[in-house]
Amino acid sequence: MVLPLTDSELETELQEVYIQATHWLQDIGFLETETHFFRDIIDRYKIPDDLNGSKTELKAKIEAQYQRLESLKAKVPGFLAFVEPFVCDLNKTPDLDFLGRYNVLYLELTNLFDNYRLTRNQLFHNTEAHARQKAPNA
Repeated sequence: MVLPLTDSELETELQEVYIQATHWLQDIGFLETETHFFRDIIDRYKIPDDLNGSKTELKAKIEAQYQRLESLKAKVPGFLAFVEPFVCDLNKTPDLDFLGRYNVLYLELTNLFDNYRLTRNQLFHNTEAHARQKAPNA
């Protein structure tokens, strides 16, 4: 049997959700910096497109991720505005929509971080391969 949360437990949980969502804004800022870093590497190292079109594919992947990031950048403040009344007024009880919205944003951000990690690895691999090709044989 699950016992209902006390008001102080509920208040603590709601505050934690609110704080977590504010941290998401910082995470989004970090991913924006990563996007600029990725673009800079591609431009700075003049990585040529190979026969498989990996540079073109990589640039398209970076832009698609950035579009997802921009979408999240708009959704998180909306979620914060949605959560704030629950934090300020404990008489207002969160419903399943509350958890659903939180979980959707959490999963979107987690998946985006995973995709950025894969993109970074692919970009570094391509850059290293390009640098080895350009390096004189020793």
